[in-house]
Amino acid sequence: MQLQKEVKKEPNAKIRLNVTIGKSSVSEAREDIIRNFETNAKIPGFRKGKVPRNVIVSRFESSIKNETISALLSQSLEQVLKEEEFKPISDPVVTEIGDLIAEEDFSYKAEFDVMPEVMLPEYRGVASEKYIYTVGNDMVNRELESLRERFATLESVDRPAKIGDYVLMDYAELDPNGKTRNSKKNQTIFLDDKDDQLANQLVGLKKDDEKDITITQRYSEEGEEKEYTTELKVNVHDVKEKALPDLNDDFAKDISDAENLQELKKKVKEELEKEAERLAEEKTKAELLEKIIQKTNLELPESLIGTEVDRLLYEIVSAYRIDLKKLQKNEAQFAEYQEKLKPRAMRNLKQEMVLSEIARKENIKLAEEELDEEIRAYAQRNKKSFDAVKNNMAENKSIDSLRYRLRLNKALEFLYKNARLEKVKKLKYEQDSEGGNA
Repeated sequence: MQLQKEVKKEPNAKIRLNVTIGKSSVSEAREDIIRNFETNAKIPGFRKGKVPRNVIVSRFESSIKNETISALLSQSLEQVLKEEEFKPISDPVVTEIGDLIAEEDFSYKAEFDVMPEVMLPEYRGVASEKYIYTVGNDMVNRELESLRERFATLESVDRPAKIGDYVLMDYAELDPNGKTRNSKKNQTIFLDDKDDQLANQLVGLKKDDEKDITITQRYSEEGEEKEYTTELKVNVHDVKEKALPDLNDDFAKDISDAENLQELKKKVKEELEKEAERLAEEKTKAELLEKIIQKTNLELPESLIGTEVDRLLYEIVSAYRIDLKKLQKNEAQFAEYQEKLKPRAMRNLKQEMVLSEIARKENIKLAEEELDEEIRAYAQRNKKSFDAVKNNMAENKSIDSLRYRLRLNKALEFLYKNARLEKVKKLKYEQDSEGGNA
């Protein structure tokens, strides 16, 4: 195809094209479309393939024009992409299109995104801090208390209920006429110390006590604050308190293979130190990678950011069982939610692209044995067959994703081993309910 092109590389890895197709190529494309209509058109009064050209051109003028334009766009874009060796990551979008006139050139403008070029700084021997988390006795004691909580039992008490107790009860929800419309049997309610209306009204009740309780709930409707009340009749069957096991040698033997409490403390500390070491290394690597990213020339295409935002959104929706359709109904709120995910999406993409480029430059490969080792560990954790897991991953194509992630991990390990971690920063290891944090 005879064409002239003007290629502009814009910020954020966007490519803009100005394309002009020569009139001879336009005529050829139009002729091909007309011949196709001549072969396949069905018009009453004419045999298929025998319709006169002037009838075809007159009858299908609009369709011939549209299909010619479509063919010119498709063929010319394919040619330009091949000549320029572009690999779009978004579908080319025609932003401006000229009219198709016989015996004249045809012009249009289009744009698309490509993978950005990653201009790495010097990444070998980068100076950074090495973090070390120290595990103190207070952390060990907190972990032991957590173990006591985990193996606590509930014991009945012959006294009025108080905050921190558990109340076993039946309850019935009453309608405005005092009739039961919903009831539950043998419900265990924890009397939380938070501002809980039900818990506060259960305080002071004993076994076999009955009480009518009113729960008031407030809500907003069309900007107006409203409230409604729920009437409950409760019947207490039992009051229980949490009984923690004594922290002694017997406890240590019951919950572990330790011979005594001192040995349990030692094991707990060793486990905490392993986790602290892992997290400290993670923090060191993350800070090291961030230093390289800050010095990397990298512009992210909007289409790529949007795709990563969608992926993160899908993860969140799946993890927290959010009704996506309901979330999307409020367009302004949904757009704000997407906007809040952008910084995280951009950080993920920059980390991935920097590590991918380092893996390419250093020719970092992943051996099949390394892949199998990771799959085998997953299979063992989930008590599944290695072959079954690997075959399933191959079928659903997730094995390629795993191979890619492991290769990026090797690139990060390469950075870590080649960094200058001369300055050590010691931090006290802490741990919250969700795992290790510092």
